[in-house]
Amino acid sequence: MPPPSSRSHLSVFCLLLFVATLFLDTRYHQFPYFYHPDEGVKVEQLRTSEWNYHHPMLLLSTTKLVMNLVGVAPGEQRIVEAGRWVSASFTALAVVALALLAFAWRGWGAAIATGLALLLHHQLFELSHYLKEDTALLFGVAATFLVVFLFARRPTPGLAAALGAAVAGAISGKYIGLAVLIVVLPVLWRAPVEGRARRWGAFLAALVVALLLINLPLFLHPGAFAQSFHREMDLVVHGQQDTTRRVPHSLYLNIFRDNTTPVIWILLVVFLVARWRERRTLSLVEWLLIAFPFAFTLALSFSPKSNDRYYLPATAMFTLFAGIGVWDLGRLLGGQFSSYWVSITAIGALLVSQAITLPPPADWRTLTQYIKAFQTDDNRDFLEFVRTQLSSTAVIVKDTRVLLPDPENWRDASRFEPLPQKIIARKYAADLGSMDELRKMGVTHIAISESDYGGFLVKSVHPKKGEGADFERRKAFYGELLRDGNPLFQRERTIVLYLHPGIRLYPVPPAG
Repeated sequence: MPPPSSRSHLSVFCLLLFVATLFLDTRYHQFPYFYHPDEGVKVEQLRTSEWNYHHPMLLLSTTKLVMNLVGVAPGEQRIVEAGRWVSASFTALAVVALALLAFAWRGWGAAIATGLALLLHHQLFELSHYLKEDTALLFGVAATFLVVFLFARRPTPGLAAALGAAVAGAISGKYIGLAVLIVVLPVLWRAPVEGRARRWGAFLAALVVALLLINLPLFLHPGAFAQSFHREMDLVVHGQQDTTRRVPHSLYLNIFRDNTTPVIWILLVVFLVARWRERRTLSLVEWLLIAFPFAFTLALSFSPKSNDRYYLPATAMFTLFAGIGVWDLGRLLGGQFSSYWVSITAIGALLVSQAITLPPPADWRTLTQYIKAFQTDDNRDFLEFVRTQLSSTAVIVKDTRVLLPDPENWRDASRFEPLPQKIIARKYAADLGSMDELRKMGVTHIAISESDYGGFLVKSVHPKKGEGADFERRKAFYGELLRDGNPLFQRERTIVLYLHPGIRLYPVPPAG
């Protein structure tokens, strides 16, 4: 804790940081709930309280509590927007917790740099816009690391209990939250022998009680939980849908690049150099916190189930290290320049590189790009193109991620205005038949999404056992269409994939 004279300033800083993060991360989150394939499922669970237990309950339990407290109307869109507020609130709490960790580790300069860098981080901004568990996990991880750092300095039973509750939050965010135990358990074990039983008792009691309170429906239905947990572990080990990926893979090196900037890279190097110089005085908890995002990245590379959002805890920790690196840079260069101005310049460079789209050759992702991406909607534009530019007699076969109304999905009757054209929906448009077969069926157009066909064009992706023939057939279909087709409508797959999934519309070519 800071001295009493600084506590009020720290409280004001945390409050302002929380409010600013929540305000920013709830901008432009009104897009339709069914754009994200998982949000519709979660909305249905929140409406019916029939849980599928694919994830622990922190996000859904909190959202349900908020819905009951504020009286959210039963419509799907209102529910998902309430859930997106909850998701953004978890992000804001995580940002405050990590800024406090930076303060406890290296003081005000590190806290301000870390807090502002996380506030303006594009990945935190994007994931706050979805009713998904990633921000709940981040909150649990951030709270755990803050409390374990404080516990390592003052190992009291009270902080041990707080640590147990924080770990429960991480585990209740997503099952992978168990990873925080690689930091927590060694620190608990290395605490002084005197009072060890009381500390372990407080930790375990708080852990169990918090897990029960957050996940009570899960514990009341152990059979359904076991089935869903097995499903999730199967996806982690074997990959998603019909494809898998060779492991270990280097995908997360690309994801690291996409979620950082050259300024962060420099500050990370500074941070690591500074910690290496202090290696003889570093505590166990510091070593473990430094190692965590690297170990987390390595662990993710051994699962064929991959996604940018899984990397969020590592992204946040690397940003924390860069924030502390601002303080280190000022200290390292303080002999030649004013350390104050060096740190101010480094903070300015860090925030500009994250927030503002810079001219070439700068090509890294920024907050400004994501704000613009959430303000435009390729799905809506494509729907309007089909409605106004295609003949009412057109027959369109579409991929799953192409959001045209599926006549076989009764929910689409309330999601879309009716279209005069006939829509044939398949998981992959390639599954309806070859080009010759499509012509014989009277299909006039093919609508595809890179979010669906893209996996067939990635070298590191290959079919699961027994899926080889279907994989090659689909790959050949999309390859021919992309190579020889002349698109009538085309939008590239870019950031914010649910609004920009890479839509292309092709006419079925004539025979011969």
